[in-house]
Amino acid sequence: MTRQRLARVFWLGAAAILVVAALISLVAILGGGFSETDGRILATLGSLLYTGAAALAGLALAEREKARPLGLALLGLSAVTFVLLAAAIWGADGDTAWRLALSGALYLVAGLVATTGLLLTTRPALQRLALVAGALTVVAVSLTLVPIWQDDLGSTLGKVMGVAWILAALAYFLGPVLQRWSAVGEAESGPRVLASLDGVELVATRLPVEDVLVTKRPRSGEQLVLRRRT
Repeated sequence: MTRQRLARVFWLGAAAILVVAALISLVAILGGGFSETDGRILATLGSLLYTGAAALAGLALAEREKARPLGLALLGLSAVTFVLLAAAIWGADGDTAWRLALSGALYLVAGLVATTGLLLTTRPALQRLALVAGALTVVAVSLTLVPIWQDDLGSTLGKVMGVAWILAALAYFLGPVLQRWSAVGEAESGPRVLASLDGVELVATRLPVEDVLVTKRPRSGEQLVLRRRT
């Protein structure tokens, strides 16, 4: 089976899981009495939604050649986190199970910060900023987990934790904002020539044009290429 067919099977399976999850949720809510089992089912579906969203972000990033390792790492962390959350929800004894599940869920936040930051930016400098945001979030999550595992939060640790979260949020939101700012500057600068061949130019522009307009967009993973017809 080719990679493309495997991808199609995966996405079809993901769609089927979403439909089944929605049906189970509706039955649990509209079926009458709300039992403890119904609550666990909904909590499990919520965990599936959270980890599934992270997995989709990882897959989207994995399609980019340069960021493929990070995308695959986020995909693996999403699967592990869902297993930990499901084990905690369905009755694993002791606080250790919940602490492990919470640890996985928080580190998944760091992965989402780095991944979505990379997906929302295109400039190399801003993509490096997205990685910095992810690293700062890892630091913030690690500091947050200290009192969770040790039941002790000193004033100094609390301040450092707050600073780490603030800097992570700043780096994360600054990337897309600067991306939009730079896009405005590009719009004012006029058309850009992306490639040329025998006097024919491939041009990117935000302004109306009278030339031949390319109406079809490349599919995921495809590139635009100018070639001479033989």
